[in-house]
Amino acid sequence: NGGIVMRKFHGLINSTGLRVYADDIPVYRYADVLLMLAEVANKKGEDPATYVNEVRKRAFGANYDAAVHGFVKGSFAANELAILLERDKEFVWEMKRWFDVVRMQDANGKALAFSSSLPYGFKVPVLNPATEAHKLLWPVDVNTLNADPKLVQTTGY
Repeated sequence: NGGIVMRKFHGLINSTGLRVYADDIPVYRYADVLLMLAEVANKKGEDPATYVNEVRKRAFGANYDAAVHGFVKGSFAANELAILLERDKEFVWEMKRWFDVVRMQDANGKALAFSSSLPYGFKVPVLNPATEAHKLLWPVDVNTLNADPKLVQTTGY
């Protein structure tokens, strides 16, 4: 019986034998740049395949076969979901998914956080569009509100 062990953010063992958590800072890797460029290309109606396939070529290494592993452009919505799935695989445990589903959109221009078409077979959106739409925006800090009477709290908070 096998299992999965996540090998990210375990920290380092220093010279005194203590674990030091020094690897919890956000890092933007080249794969992140490529997949963001894929998003931009998709938004512009261009083909994001070049960027997605660069990530896949690096991931599969010598085993990369374009006929098997290659990404081929589809509709805007299909491309967004494919790019999201690629980001999910590439950035496991790197705390990027929330920002991805807020930023990326379905065919109607709504955040994927409200989509019931996300990968993995779940048919329930991350956020309920009827009751949780306000959660895409941060609330305004109470001290900031108190310091400026012209400010109003974000709707829903």
